[in-house]
Amino acid sequence: MIRCDTRIVGVKVVWLPILLVLLASCSGGSSSSSDAGDQTTNPSPDPNPDPNAAPTISLLADEEVVEPGASITLTWTVRNADSCSATGGWSGDRAASGSEIVGPLSVNTTYKLTCSGVGGNALVMITVFVNGVVQLSWIAPTENMDGSNLNDLVGYKIYYGVQSRGYVDSVRVNGSNVTQYELNIPMGTYYVAMTAMDAEGNESMFSNELVKDSI
Repeated sequence: MIRCDTRIVGVKVVWLPILLVLLASCSGGSSSSSDAGDQTTNPSPDPNPDPNAAPTISLLADEEVVEPGASITLTWTVRNADSCSATGGWSGDRAASGSEIVGPLSVNTTYKLTCSGVGGNALVMITVFVNGVVQLSWIAPTENMDGSNLNDLVGYKIYYGVQSRGYVDSVRVNGSNVTQYELNIPMGTYYVAMTAMDAEGNESMFSNELVKDSI
């Protein structure tokens, strides 16, 4: 068997963005929460608009997954509002409808659009989350557990999960000379460890554990 002293000796986190859309709404002034409940849908033409109706907002992003350093286009349409203001990842006054390129994206970013009218206020948010690439490096084992030379090392297995020592996913890395690997891990906190493998498929015990935190 392989000696169980394989150690992960370094880690560097480089973030690659994946955009997930999160829509939220609220109301203020004389409007109620139910008035703003439909503000994340595309407003349809109203032949008899109510001048006292609460504002409604549609805010969309053109891409759900982007490459590092890429930009996205936000498009919005607003009804029953006299003014709109952008905050968060963008800023400044906005017209009742339009589109805008934002980026480049490298970290989690929330884009907020707040609009006000006679009927109250409305807020829509789109949050851009970021996936990460964890760069792992390690020292290859050289001995079996009985102290003999390790001559049949064929690769490694990297394990990860959301609980410490409770790994649910794994990636096999082939090659006895490989000592680095870039592991794609979704947004959030993950625990990472690895084993070494011999030609018969035997695995060493787990290495030390690394923790990859969310941004």
